Amino acid sequence: MRISLGLVSAAAILVAGTAAHADTVGPYLSAFGGYVIQPDLDFDSPGVKRQLETDNGWAAGVGFGYDFGGPRVEAEVTYRENDADKVGAVAYEGDIASLALMINALYDFENSSRFTPYIGAGVGAAWVYANTVKPTGTVLSTNDDDVVFAYQGIAGVKVAITSGLSLFVDYRYFATLDPEFRSNATGGTIDGEYASHNIFAGLTYNFGTAPAAAPAPAPAPAPAPAAEVARSYIVFFDWDSTAITPEANAIIQDAANAASSLGVARIELTGHADRSGSPLYNQRLSVRRAEAVKAVLTNLGVPAANIVTIGKGESAPLVPTPDGVREPQNRRVEIVLQ
Repeated sequence: MRISLGLVSAAAILVAGTAAHADTVGPYLSAFGGYVIQPDLDFDSPGVKRQLETDNGWAAGVGFGYDFGGPRVEAEVTYRENDADKVGAVAYEGDIASLALMINALYDFENSSRFTPYIGAGVGAAWVYANTVKPTGTVLSTNDDDVVFAYQGIAGVKVAITSGLSLFVDYRYFATLDPEFRSNATGGTIDGEYASHNIFAGLTYNFGTAPAAAPAPAPAPAPAPAAEVARSYIVFFDWDSTAITPEANAIIQDAANAASSLGVARIELTGHADRSGSPLYNQRLSVRRAEAVKAVLTNLGVPAANIVTIGKGESAPLVPTPDGVREPQNRRVEIVLQ
């Protein structure tokens, strides 16, 4: 059964390797471009309401953020532009554009594959420009800009290419409060609206820590010869979990049987955690893991008075890693029969 656990641990390490980007924690930089579709925009001048149709346009932007291993926060600068098309049956020229500075909050739904869906929302400010918007062939035009509050909703997916680099594609609904423009054509101001549907694609590079592609981590302890009863065992846990897996339960059963056959008077349980959380949280998590193993042992008939639990947090890793890395072999409880 301990051989099976070793195979399971090795498989978990391979999966962690293929999804290394999803587990990377740290600062990142992104660049993207895309396609901008504007619904018809309503513009009100004194006593007259018009509806401006625009051609589909383009956008480009950059972002800088920090990935916390699920949640992430980023600052984004994006430029969008759509050429004016017509108002009613009258052809128009010029363009409607915006330069937006946004703060986005996003959440990555991390999993064992290279594909990571995410959602998010952002708020900020946008400089909305009416660049020489006028009926084709005329002289008077609307040529002004306004700074307004902006907001957006985001949904997309990113695909890991290397441990730090990923490709992403997303949809964003971007809109602002109504801008106002001074117009030579009307001799006054025009109240407008600005909104768009955006399809973006881009690249993100995370500068944070990731599992090193170095020598393979040490395997789980090899089984003792059949004629010999082992005195030490290791059980592993899922990330941020104290749940006893079926494989771990079988190993605890082996340890309880060995304790009974050897007549040991003391069992020491030492809990450990990887480095993906804070040291204080990991210390408490390691103690809870040791207590979870103790509960199984006592249910199997081992006297609670014979069991000692210790938590070492992230201080004694089986596989040394940088801070923030999720390492399956470091999420463990060591069982020693004394």
